Amino acid sequence: MANSGQYSLKEVFTPAKPARVSFVDRNKINKRVVRALETPGIQIVVYGHTGSGKTTLLENKLYEVYEKHIRTNCMIGSTFEQIVLDAFEQLAEFYVDEVTNNKKTKISSSLKANYLAIKASLGISIEDTQGIKQKRILPPQLSPQNLGRLMGAAGYCWVLEDFHKVDEEEKIKLSQLMKVFMDMSDEYVDLKIIALGAVNTAREVVKSDAEMRRRLSEINVPLMHESEIKEILAKGEISLNVIFSTELKEKIAHYCNGLPAIAHKLAYLMCDGADIKETLHKSQSYDFTESDLVLAVNEYIEDESDTIKRVFDNALTHNKGENAIRSLFYTGQNGGNIDELFGHCKDFNIRIQKNHLESTLNELSLPKFGEIIKFDEDSHFYSFSDPFFRSFALAFFGEKDEANINKNLTPLQKQQIYQKAISKMNLVFRT
Repeated sequence: MANSGQYSLKEVFTPAKPARVSFVDRNKINKRVVRALETPGIQIVVYGHTGSGKTTLLENKLYEVYEKHIRTNCMIGSTFEQIVLDAFEQLAEFYVDEVTNNKKTKISSSLKANYLAIKASLGISIEDTQGIKQKRILPPQLSPQNLGRLMGAAGYCWVLEDFHKVDEEEKIKLSQLMKVFMDMSDEYVDLKIIALGAVNTAREVVKSDAEMRRRLSEINVPLMHESEIKEILAKGEISLNVIFSTELKEKIAHYCNGLPAIAHKLAYLMCDGADIKETLHKSQSYDFTESDLVLAVNEYIEDESDTIKRVFDNALTHNKGENAIRSLFYTGQNGGNIDELFGHCKDFNIRIQKNHLESTLNELSLPKFGEIIKFDEDSHFYSFSDPFFRSFALAFFGEKDEANINKNLTPLQKQQIYQKAISKMNLVFRT
């Protein structure tokens, strides 16, 4: 099998960063992204399930329109002020270091002076009533309009990663900032905010400001089809000169349940387990076997075990969480709609009302409860957000039922059952 160049493994399979070498062009949605990027004044919300490829898609398409962009990673507890300050400080490469792009954008002396004046004023801090915590405050000069001028003149766009994690009050302020950027698009045609977030992110922006509805491009990044997952593996084959059999590709694509991030992780672990760190010489092509995949699944479970347990800890704080999770046991990996799930509840004596089941499943898709559930807007199916969550849930509740524990678990009981469930996950996952 001929390869297209020399690559390292970490360039080809990238479970924790945007894919480049193995990027799969999803034509219909990619065209929507580029069109929105090229339309002056339109602000953008790109949303979808964690691991569905939102960041990879955007990163690969941004460079078709912008040579430079700045990125702010939002976190739970991030304030509007912190987010604005992060963007402002990243503009230093343009206004202080004078790093320009191929357009050779001219740095306005008045705007540079304005930037430096604001920067100088940022040394101010205030203390809380106990005099313990200190936080930087936005100087009056760093208004939304001034930030827009500085960013627009530099020709940058601004990506807000994990927008859904920001508190409601801060989202409202950021939505108003988007509105300001819209109004400045006559003067700065490239001025744009792109909010990357989970399902319902676009709805939250529009809810914050009704005027946004007609000037906001809402782009849903759907789960990948199995054929697209297989294409990732095929590109990896060519780049590393390895072979995933048709059967292995089908198994990996099925295991991923539409999430390319899992395909990247499993393929990476398979290569790493076979000590393949870079493109093999054409005479050394490696043909993966079922045992390579089994070892990769084992390693994946070991790597993710703490995350899996933390997600379940969050989900089980919901008083109806266990019953809602159990309703998914009797569907396939792809899940089912609310009528099917409630039917399973009646058939298997899971005590929960239909309206409570639906509201609980929706709540379990939120960060507060670990995002253990996902809802597919096209099929209206609920399923586990990660197929490994399903295998853990089956093993965990199987252990709980076997121990005949009907009441809430004590911390010690939970820890003991967690350990048994993790040890059984590989077997459950592959059945």
